[in-house]
Amino acid sequence: MASDGGYNSVDLTWSPCSRQQLLTFFSEGKASCINDLPAMGGTLQDWKPGLYYGVDDQCRIAFGSTARLSTARCHVSYVGVYLHQPACRVLSCQINPEDDSSCKRLLVPLLDGTECAPKQWCLKGRCVSPDELSSSVVVHGSWSSWSEFSPCSRTCGGGVTHRTRQCNNPRPAFGGNECQGADIDAELCHQEPCEHTQLDFMAEQCSQTDPQPLHLIPHTASFYTWIPAVGLVQGDEQCRYMCLSQGENFIVSRGSQFVDGTRCESGSPPPYGSTATCLKGKCQLFGCDGVLRSGKVMDVCGVCGGDGSSCSLTSDSYTGGQAREYTTFLTLPMNATQVHIVNRAPLFTHMAVKAGDRYIVSGTGSMALSMTHPSVLDDDHLEYRLHLTPDLLPAMEELLLPGPLKQDINIQVRRYHQTHWTFNSGSARITPTGRWVVFTAPCSVSCGPGK
Repeated sequence: MASDGGYNSVDLTWSPCSRQQLLTFFSEGKASCINDLPAMGGTLQDWKPGLYYGVDDQCRIAFGSTARLSTARCHVSYVGVYLHQPACRVLSCQINPEDDSSCKRLLVPLLDGTECAPKQWCLKGRCVSPDELSSSVVVHGSWSSWSEFSPCSRTCGGGVTHRTRQCNNPRPAFGGNECQGADIDAELCHQEPCEHTQLDFMAEQCSQTDPQPLHLIPHTASFYTWIPAVGLVQGDEQCRYMCLSQGENFIVSRGSQFVDGTRCESGSPPPYGSTATCLKGKCQLFGCDGVLRSGKVMDVCGVCGGDGSSCSLTSDSYTGGQAREYTTFLTLPMNATQVHIVNRAPLFTHMAVKAGDRYIVSGTGSMALSMTHPSVLDDDHLEYRLHLTPDLLPAMEELLLPGPLKQDINIQVRRYHQTHWTFNSGSARITPTGRWVVFTAPCSVSCGPGK
């Protein structure tokens, strides 16, 4: 490393090999490329090399690709005496990011223009403020070019591929503005469903840390079974590998972050068709087109970016059924979206939901408790909510299926007594072909004796 001001803290000399290579370069007439002057716009202040190559870049150049700025000061000892150098006089780097003791120093100054403190930069081996600079030229930050897209983070279930850029071409300095816009661009990939659910994918990552001890008491290793902390943490915090100790009920981060593409719960319900996904330890929102922060949403017919014209509104009602038996009053076909059914008299009836030959809500003769199937992390989940009165009696059942459904779903009702009921299944939207069925909220459901 060398400052462009010519300052040197040590005597750097040429080796015999380097000297011979340079002499050969000149003697063979290959040095004509250095005769022309470089074309430089602006002032020399704009072109200080530290604005383009930060401390981490200088560490990588000096010590290899894994090196970075040492967060703890690296003190080098000579014969028991520690040498403390000003920030801009010596390059201190951590060679192994996982090892705080892997520290090396290069006794050369940092490049002019390297940021050495808040609103201070290196100049000829000194850390100076803009007031001490000979020129008052402001350098505004500019983006580097985008990197290549990374490989997809998952083989199914919706992984993430991303690319990044840095505000280092040049870095903002001397009061200049930061770069405007995002430093990361990402898209969902391999979105075909996995054999297991999104919750299973998070559970697998938590369980992989079971063999890793937790030291709650000094010098004492404790082992726990770790499961997802879904419903207990949300947003960015959830993406920081937060897991729940089974049976102990405390939450701990079991690593730096979940795998990119792990589903997360955003702070507020995401727009219809959007996907909340972990990316670099943050819960990010992808549009229905699979692009990060695109803002694209599905219409009521389940069409990404549609205008709702591909389906039409319809409604229906149901009267009948048998006491103490489950009766199917509505079959939702594949691709149905925005289903919303309400039962306002759950003291006399309750709903059940059957997918194929398996019940996912009730089906045992008893009213279900509030649940989300298979989980809030899964895109095509079902929400069943049981609302209670202040006396903790059933007041209303509510069923929501955003869809589009991946299979036919049967909605059933069970009556407790042989009495006439009217079950209004609500409104629906149907395409001209009849393929799409969309139940839109609110739909009225009235159940009760004599109705």
